[in-house]
Amino acid sequence: MILDFFYIMMECIDSMSVGAFWGTVLLALLLGALCWAACSYYTLLWNKRFRVKSQHHLLCAIAAILTVVFTVQYRAVGNLEYIVDGIIDNWYEYLTNDRNFHEETYELAFYTLEGECPDAFRGVPEPDKSGSYIPFANEDMIQACVAIYVEEACSNFSTQHPFLNWMLKARPGISQDEIEYDIQEYFLKNPGSSYPLGRAIDISAEHIRVSLLEQSPRTVWKTRIILIFLFLVMQLIPFGSIGYFAYEDWKTDRPDCT
Repeated sequence: MILDFFYIMMECIDSMSVGAFWGTVLLALLLGALCWAACSYYTLLWNKRFRVKSQHHLLCAIAAILTVVFTVQYRAVGNLEYIVDGIIDNWYEYLTNDRNFHEETYELAFYTLEGECPDAFRGVPEPDKSGSYIPFANEDMIQACVAIYVEEACSNFSTQHPFLNWMLKARPGISQDEIEYDIQEYFLKNPGSSYPLGRAIDISAEHIRVSLLEQSPRTVWKTRIILIFLFLVMQLIPFGSIGYFAYEDWKTDRPDCT
């Protein structure tokens, strides 16, 4: 998830125009300088004799760098919705054309249903044999097969894009109904034939794509909240460390009243 997050952040930064990028960098450097100054002098609020030394300036530099990085990322996230839309569309194209995914999902559905309804599979060729198909002997078998295909499609998106999946969440419910309806309609129009399960992947992937695209606008403010939280947590390290050193210095300089 962390790698996916940083990949998306880099995509957002890369999507910025040259003018917007350098304008943001200049603002970030100014804020970083202000952060350095604040980190250097805020301890004077309670220890006016504390002087920042070279090792303390290293902590101030860390605080300034964090501010620069945060500012650039916060501004770049404004383009996140378009980046997310592109990622979702690319995933859809990849999934619907991925032969390995088609074959692996078919095998999983075949052997799962065979284990549950062995009688229905008598004489049916194995997945690696020519003419293999999944016999839908009853409604329960259709529902079980559809559930496998939809779950595998959702799992694929989760694996490929864990950060986006955590942010958005694919909704499989409606696609299951659509696939079941498509299967029934297919058999009405093509009695006695086997249902091409590639259509189940197309339907589930399309539904997940549409569902995710509807949610993509919320990724901007959600990601900015995450960035603010991470920024504040990380800033506790340099500010807290310098504060600790100033407090220890204050205790050392206090007169002994005993």
